[in-house]
Amino acid sequence: MIKIKKLYLTHIIILINALICILMFFVDKSFNFNIYTLIRFGAKYNPMVASGQYYRLITPIFLHSDLTHLLFNMYALNILGKNIELIYGKYKFIIIYLTAGIFGSIGSFIFTKSVAVGASGAIFGLFGAYIYLYISKPDVFNIAFLKNLLTVIGINLLFGIIFPNIDNWAHICGLIGGFIVSWSVGIRVEKFLSPKKIPAKILTILLICISLITGISLNQNDWEYNLYKGEEYLKQNKIIKAKEQFIIGLSRNNTVEVFYYYLGHIYLSEGNTKKAIYHFQKAVEINPKFVEAKEILDAIQKNSL
Repeated sequence: MIKIKKLYLTHIIILINALICILMFFVDKSFNFNIYTLIRFGAKYNPMVASGQYYRLITPIFLHSDLTHLLFNMYALNILGKNIELIYGKYKFIIIYLTAGIFGSIGSFIFTKSVAVGASGAIFGLFGAYIYLYISKPDVFNIAFLKNLLTVIGINLLFGIIFPNIDNWAHICGLIGGFIVSWSVGIRVEKFLSPKKIPAKILTILLICISLITGISLNQNDWEYNLYKGEEYLKQNKIIKAKEQFIIGLSRNNTVEVFYYYLGHIYLSEGNTKKAIYHFQKAVEINPKFVEAKEILDAIQKNSL
């Protein structure tokens, strides 16, 4: 009788995802998590990643926006993960899974501004591992398997186009990353340190580094980064640096009322009432429902009489 080894890593990853979801429930009191809870637990938020919080390219792999999101991804992981773990071995499996997830996060970092969470980039990386397996060992699967695999990938990418809340760039980059890293490590019977695998390993590292640098450059030239950095400097009472960030951000997007609001406060603290009034007025002009700006503006104008 053939004994089948227990599959631990796939189940452990599923358990970690479930436990984090439960922990988030106790914070949010709901399984439909708000954006602040997601960011608090390590979601991909571009300004934070661009400012040096690179761990946010890994933590989103274990986070989900709601219970349905979690169940859907863990169902897919349970199906795909077991086979990849058997075919590649547990160590190569975890390398593929995490690296593909990082590729997915970096893709999202470059191409989308929204806060992002989910294991789907890593799961698409498992599809990439299947594709590498088919290319390297075509005798293992028939053409029907490849067609079914490509159909499943195509349907999932189509869903990403139809539904705007799905991060398709994370899926695409996770798929590509999964294929490349699978090529770099090889299946279970292939030696990890084989000279034939060196070009693929170099390519994997280069792609991650170049993509990350590109993402940082793009996001540090975005107004949202300036807003985030300015607010962080305010918390640290570094007023001059905060002012610089808000002015730069305003030059990049002069329709963001919060820039005017913060600058109004800074100019008021500097005793420049005229500039303070101008900036509070601009904030109210852009957003007539900006109550805080209205109240401060009224108070300044009353004191000026």
